[in-house]
Amino acid sequence: MAITVKVDPQGRVVIPQAERERLGLSGRGALELVSTPEGVLLERRRRATVTVDDSGLPLVTVDELDTVSNATTVEAMHAQRDRE
Repeated sequence: MAITVKVDPQGRVVIPQAERERLGLSGRGALELVSTPEGVLLERRRRATVTVDDSGLPLVTVDELDTVSNATTVEAMHAQRDRE
């Protein structure tokens, strides 16, 4: 699905409410901006918890979110572009 949004003079864009709800974004959520050869990709930030195991080594646990891989997203972007 392609949605056209406008960029204001401060560089801000508004993500439509339906998409924010679908992605589980709250009013003060954070997104990561990922540069791709095609442009930019916005992803939800993942929460990570750092603990220490018995030997003193750090363990990082990343909460899994319902996301798709970058490769899948880029393929979908290409497919959409090619249809237009």
